Amino acid sequence: MFELHNAHAETEKSEDRNGSSTTGSRRGWGLALDICMVVLMGGILFWGATSQFPNQFNDATRYQCYAVAFWHGTPGLVTLPQKQCAFLSATTSSTLATKLKERGFPGILVRLVESQSTTQPLHALPPEYPLLTLIPFSLALVVPQQWYQVAYAIWMALAAAGIYFMLLRYRSRTAAIAFAVYLMIGSWATAETRFDLLTAGLTLGAVILAARARWKWAFALLALGTLLKFYPVVLIPPLLIAQHLQTKSRWNSWRQWSGVGVFIAVCAGVTAFSLLLNVADTLSPFRYFFNRPIEVESFPATLVWLGSFAGYPLQYVFTFQSLNVISALSSKISLLSTVLIIAGLLYTFWLQWQRKIDIFMSSLLTLLVVMAAGKVFSPQYLIWVAPFVAYVGRCNWKWLVSWGIVATLTTIIFPFIFVDLPHIINYYPVVFARDLLMVAIVLALLYYGSRKKAMVRKR
Repeated sequence: MFELHNAHAETEKSEDRNGSSTTGSRRGWGLALDICMVVLMGGILFWGATSQFPNQFNDATRYQCYAVAFWHGTPGLVTLPQKQCAFLSATTSSTLATKLKERGFPGILVRLVESQSTTQPLHALPPEYPLLTLIPFSLALVVPQQWYQVAYAIWMALAAAGIYFMLLRYRSRTAAIAFAVYLMIGSWATAETRFDLLTAGLTLGAVILAARARWKWAFALLALGTLLKFYPVVLIPPLLIAQHLQTKSRWNSWRQWSGVGVFIAVCAGVTAFSLLLNVADTLSPFRYFFNRPIEVESFPATLVWLGSFAGYPLQYVFTFQSLNVISALSSKISLLSTVLIIAGLLYTFWLQWQRKIDIFMSSLLTLLVVMAAGKVFSPQYLIWVAPFVAYVGRCNWKWLVSWGIVATLTTIIFPFIFVDLPHIINYYPVVFARDLLMVAIVLALLYYGSRKKAMVRKR
């Protein structure tokens, strides 16, 4: 289904790699096209971002609360509208200190937590995100507070442009254009109001470096991506397998694990610093990650929805800053979701081990398996895979049509269907169709990979 024509790919690569060609005039036209695409992409995504500005409780306004609370302490939130930051609590550290004291933890640890009051500057961390997210959240504070969302959108537009030129430099112009198209169609309202573009850029950079045998730098970038959002950690196996196939190092040798050592060192160092600032808020994102129920947009949620027609009524609840579904089938479907993820990842890694797929396809499939079978799915997750879909498929029509439909349905779902609960219930078949198509794409890619002959290692 997703066959890439190698001969054509090699020809195209020689023609437009690095965004250039053999003549100066064509280079000029190519540069003009790239500038137009980046401006068009930034403008359309900014239009989508402005559609979220009237909502006082959108993601960007939450990021503003986090940044202000960190630099000025929670008392600094009085400079913002009262309702905007009402979700933040200044009692997290004191509550944790009380619990630690009741359970007999060492007094030095209790005193450390008590000293980390969020009323003081540099102690209030985002309870749902790791410490490093404060960097993009804080960049937009350089403007007056009423312009925060505009400044934040501009920063994310620059991030999107950075990924575009990365694809242009290390793949082809068609890959860069495909990325812009996927972003404009599927992430119209999310690309410039979230920070997922930064993580997507770091993961793409990590895989590109790994493909060029820059293992330590690759794992360092992957660590930075993980410290923004946890999901890039699933790309450790594809990088490790690629390293082993390329270097032929023994599994018990330091050379094989040096990159992972860099990953662990970076993550441990940043986490230790975060713990010194605020133990409670450092641990809170892990609670978000592990305890979240089935989110309404995920494929497991569509199974819960189907179960409601078979006598298993579902309930909608708003927890963990998202709309979730609960029914008597929830625990069984959650277990099924975990099994499917493990099975899909193991099969993907096996295909890579057999040299049937390369590191880029393996990375793409790894992310798609987690997204398609995971119990949590949000519209911005499409940003995670957009650079990899573009890198692998470029402007191949099969990729443009299949992933273009997924992207279109996602934008229809958010922001146009996710207005209120009645809209979600009435139009939920659109969510079901999008998720079913994503599962079909994953299965098609796995089948295609299994049918390919092993790639011969180039000497």
